Amino acid sequence: MKGSRPLIPGGYHPYGATYQLKNQKSMKTISIQIISLLILAIGFGNPTVNAQSANELDILVEYMKKEGYDLNKVMERKTWIPGPEDVVENLSDYFIIDIRTGDIAPKNGKPDFEDGHLPGAMNTSFENILKFAKSNNAPDRILVVSCDGQAAAAAAVALRVSGYPNTKVLKFGMSGWNKDFDMWTSALSTDAMKHKNWAKDKAAKTKTFKDSPELKTGKKNGKEILAAQVDAFLAKGFQYGIDPMEVLNNPKDYFVVNQGDEKAYGQYGIMKGAYQFNQPMLQEKANHGSLNNYPTDETIVQYCWTGHAAITTAAWMNLLGYNAKGVKYGVNGLIYDNLKKSQFKKAANLPYVSGK
Repeated sequence: MKGSRPLIPGGYHPYGATYQLKNQKSMKTISIQIISLLILAIGFGNPTVNAQSANELDILVEYMKKEGYDLNKVMERKTWIPGPEDVVENLSDYFIIDIRTGDIAPKNGKPDFEDGHLPGAMNTSFENILKFAKSNNAPDRILVVSCDGQAAAAAAVALRVSGYPNTKVLKFGMSGWNKDFDMWTSALSTDAMKHKNWAKDKAAKTKTFKDSPELKTGKKNGKEILAAQVDAFLAKGFQYGIDPMEVLNNPKDYFVVNQGDEKAYGQYGIMKGAYQFNQPMLQEKANHGSLNNYPTDETIVQYCWTGHAAITTAAWMNLLGYNAKGVKYGVNGLIYDNLKKSQFKKAANLPYVSGK
């Protein structure tokens, strides 16, 4: 009708078309803002919406749970670390990868692998072990050998989460296989027994930390994120072990965890200020630590009986973005004479072959 006001919800408006147009634009702007906020809320509430906006660690953790890569599976106690006597009886069962690349023991001007290795063993480096396994079509029955078992423990973690879940570690390495390569005996020590930083103190009260590591692989799913983390882990070389006395002399420089319960380890005393709990797990389990018991801004150092378990734990935690190390040789390198179990006794006298 001529002269009438534009009709808007609720009837005519006294200010006419100009106000209506402005009001429509305002309503449109508000609607867009509300929709944007809803999208953001949904995205933050569900970290698996897409990998670009999601927390990579959350995606990785869920993937590792699904694939059976929790620590109790990666370090399965009954089969994970056979000793020399067990291996020699079943030598043909293993695809043996020896990762010794230097001239360490005995130091004589040629690589240790050429000095002597297990029959049938092949040689590569820590950094190259996964590529080597793939290029040689390795079956899922790999045995990793290193000088003393410490680097092998870390390398085996990379293999176990990369398609070789039954990878094993030769306990004590070539040091335990034959005395000609023994590095363990010289590593045994009682230096902690009268040290000011070794005491019968109760373990520090367990903390809960809010922050988690931030992964930045840029990958889209759990499988790709894990593969990128494994590649980065291996590329650094073996740097996941730490000297026992370095930690004992400077415990405040590290977040130290006595890796076990009070019954097993506490009877011997602990490093001053150390925490005490079993290995962490993604799926929480009684008497175990969880990832939120560890800080993201400190170097985490754990120790066990022989170093193998602590270094395995450290390797696994590094894949999740933590800065973690294991004390080499464990309490064998700290309070050897006091130990009632899990001592390194002496190297075996098992056969080996020399040459490339």
